[in-house]
Amino acid sequence: MNTRKSPAAFTLIELLVVIAIIAILAAILFPVFARAREQARKTTCLSNLKQIGLGTLMYVQDYDEVFPWLMQDGRNNNDATGLSQGMSAGPPNLNGFRGLFMEAALQPYVKNYGVFACPTLQADKVVVDAAGPLNAFGSYGYGYGGIGASVSPRMTPLELFVRLLGPLLGAPYNTGNPQDYYIAGQSSAAIGRPTESIIAFCNSYGAHAGVTDAAVVPRAFGGTGQELPGATLAVHADGHAKFKQAKFLELVRFVMPPLNQ
Repeated sequence: MNTRKSPAAFTLIELLVVIAIIAILAAILFPVFARAREQARKTTCLSNLKQIGLGTLMYVQDYDEVFPWLMQDGRNNNDATGLSQGMSAGPPNLNGFRGLFMEAALQPYVKNYGVFACPTLQADKVVVDAAGPLNAFGSYGYGYGGIGASVSPRMTPLELFVRLLGPLLGAPYNTGNPQDYYIAGQSSAAIGRPTESIIAFCNSYGAHAGVTDAAVVPRAFGGTGQELPGATLAVHADGHAKFKQAKFLELVRFVMPPLNQ
């Protein structure tokens, strides 16, 4: 006669305890894993920006030590033609130029479209023809905020910072002249603070902090009113890249440092 006892099954209470323990561990570990993934993405983003900065400095060496006039991002580009639009009439008039964006101008130096894609923000699909990219598909913004007193028909954030936020921030951010803050069209000699002046930056206030841009921006400027800390990354005119986490107005100051004060 077989007298062995069958293995005892888990009771319902024991199963519930195990499930509860797994849920607790998941709640603890998943945020850790998410932070680790974002840290890896941030490292890649910094590397991308360093390569963009190096490519820009190589461009400057080839073009009489002058930073190129390029649009901030794809908002001023016609993706069907690759031509700039809605920009300042200057002088110089920046409308109607093909490839007036980093992804086209810097490609001969970086030789890799992937450099323009932040892994956190990602990028749009590249649209190319025989002459190169038609769209400013990347995740990064260039240090262009308009030209002098000539207001662009379609202002991008950097120009809005100069025209609208500068007066609220006070000196030295209130001159109203983009050329007091941004490298576009400037000679290398005009960049008095290369460790602070930006060449390019990651085009989001919140993604690298795990929140939406609207949650970072104050309600008075179109945000939700939460005013959570945000973050961005930038490469500076001396070639080094940096991560910055702060409230919205401090991030504005970070991407809008006076060139010579």
